[in-house]
Amino acid sequence: MNRLVWIVTIPIAIAVVLFAVVNRNPVALSLWPLPWDIEAPLFLFTLGTIVFGFLFGAAVTWISGGTTRQKLRAAQRDLAHAQDELVAVKRQQGVSARPNNATPPTALPPAA
Repeated sequence: MNRLVWIVTIPIAIAVVLFAVVNRNPVALSLWPLPWDIEAPLFLFTLGTIVFGFLFGAAVTWISGGTTRQKLRAAQRDLAHAQDELVAVKRQQGVSARPNNATPPTALPPAA
């Protein structure tokens, strides 16, 4: 798995570095309602847009998973409560997890 990560990461890193080296010419960016113009190399705008898209997508995914995480926490609380009730009922009835005369299996049965 570690080699696969490197096999994928190294070509992507090389492509990003080549893109940054080739696109060093400054470009002007003006967003209409904003009063200022920004001048920077093209690769900064492109890579900045990619990073912004990644972070925005991660935030949207995290927010949309909120209801699922809430349901999971509720199910975990219910499970813990049910386990506590089961232990209490077993303790009340005097039933242990394994009868005293039962021994755990120590070897496999002989092959047929």
